Amino acid sequence: MKRLTVFFLAAAAVLAAPAAASADGFLSPYVGVNFGGDTTKKSTVYGGAIGFVGAKAGFEVDFGYTPEFFGDDTLDVDGKLVTVMGNVLFGGKRGGFSPYFALGGGLIRTDITVIGDVADLEAAKNSFGGNVGGGFFAGGKSVTVRADVRYFRAFNFDDGLDFGLNLDVIKGTLRFWRGTVGVGFMW
Repeated sequence: MKRLTVFFLAAAAVLAAPAAASADGFLSPYVGVNFGGDTTKKSTVYGGAIGFVGAKAGFEVDFGYTPEFFGDDTLDVDGKLVTVMGNVLFGGKRGGFSPYFALGGGLIRTDITVIGDVADLEAAKNSFGGNVGGGFFAGGKSVTVRADVRYFRAFNFDDGLDFGLNLDVIKGTLRFWRGTVGVGFMW
């Protein structure tokens, strides 16, 4: 928890510092899909990012919410996933088509409910995680299209989710891919 606090304080300091005159602020809502890794099915993710990007680099805070990340057709499982990541963007905004590479870390929160005949079992876990990937901005100076693919991994998920009653559902690392597309509003 201490590392996460230090990371977010550093991220806030970077965002609060005056950006270079050539840096653009942006807000980018998106929709996408989680796939691969520990996913049991492709699941829709909703979210957005806010930050700034200059000619060579930038920073963003990304929020993603997946209402049905866990589960399959054989179990009655309600499983949500939330990611909040601070990311450094390498590549920057140069107008027209601008590819970038992203690297960062933050919170991965899992929240699972197994619906039972007698009672529901619930478990939640906050994990420190990281993501790496890339994408591009394409379009004009004020409004752009943004596409992105990233790999996510929880670093401290080794003990899994414990529902009590010696019923562990997920063990090992939590990892998955996410592809998104959205609009970027630049200022």
